[in-house]
Amino acid sequence: MLYSIYFNLLKIHNEKIFKVTVCSYIMQKRKSMTNHQYIHGDYDNDGVPNIDDRRPFDKTKKEKVNKEISLSKTFRYVESKRRAAAKVAKPIAKRHGMKYRIKGTYSIINKAVRSNPQVSGDMIGLRAEAKKRIEAKKKWQEFNKIQKVPNKGQDNKYKTLMGSTNPYRAFHSDFSIGGFGAEAQFRTKKFGKLNDNMHIVHKNKGNTKKFLPKSKKLVKGGY
Repeated sequence: MLYSIYFNLLKIHNEKIFKVTVCSYIMQKRKSMTNHQYIHGDYDNDGVPNIDDRRPFDKTKKEKVNKEISLSKTFRYVESKRRAAAKVAKPIAKRHGMKYRIKGTYSIINKAVRSNPQVSGDMIGLRAEAKKRIEAKKKWQEFNKIQKVPNKGQDNKYKTLMGSTNPYRAFHSDFSIGGFGAEAQFRTKKFGKLNDNMHIVHKNKGNTKKFLPKSKKLVKGGY
């Protein structure tokens, strides 16, 4: 009886050691993984990418999260579109002395799920800053002319937001190029700093109305 109890305790003890050893090995291996390997790799070599695998660390259980849709393929598709968009945006930004950004993979998918069946309305973002408002407006008008931005895509936020409680101010151009939705912003450096601070508060679902006095002051000063 005592021998049986001892044997079972030893068995449990050895199983725990084995599990700890395996877990330690997995953790060490995972530390050296890149984000790309975490998503698209096949840790247990069962033919299913980690992100699509219900049990990515268990080869004996080969089951997909979704049998119809591969998240790995979805991410790869979006990433390929982002690379293509960058090739379109870079020469435009260089020509007009602007900075550009391509919307991130997560943001593209999140926005598509939330509101838009298309990949994204503003996959390409372009931005230019000037010292004073009159300079920013001139750059905006020149850009619209060269890029043939339709009138409905031209938005002077100094006018359309006048009298509202929204402190944001800039000159916007919404257009399509190379099969991608694009948004160009022209603003003053001072409003750029204010707008960036407001964006952080907005993302955190805070109240941006507190920036209104500062916004009015900048508008009055020609910014």
